[in-house]
Amino acid sequence: MKSKAFGKLVQGLQEASAHARGEKVPGMRVHRVKVKRNEVAELRLREALTQAQFAELLGTSLGTVRKWESGERAPSGAAARLIQLLEAKPKLVTKTLGVVPTAAKRQPRSSLVAAE
Repeated sequence: MKSKAFGKLVQGLQEASAHARGEKVPGMRVHRVKVKRNEVAELRLREALTQAQFAELLGTSLGTVRKWESGERAPSGAAARLIQLLEAKPKLVTKTLGVVPTAAKRQPRSSLVAAE
């Protein structure tokens, strides 16, 4: 490996390590997307997706979607970005990724509780 390429590789590893320690890295931009628990279930139902279809669409597990909807966890990273895109351009996302919506049978618990 050429020394210039090796030097860039080492620099990248040092920057990644600094970022992992919470240090600021010059030139690095970090984007955080916040998705609320209610938004996940409401978006999924609005798009007539089952939890399994939603998981497949986002490339995550069914258990993860269930944890998002129960509030045990929140989407982050690429999943949060994809949820944001799905909210803005649902037909584009479902068509591009090849997920065919079917009628979702249940409403999220938060909607049921709010309606009572």
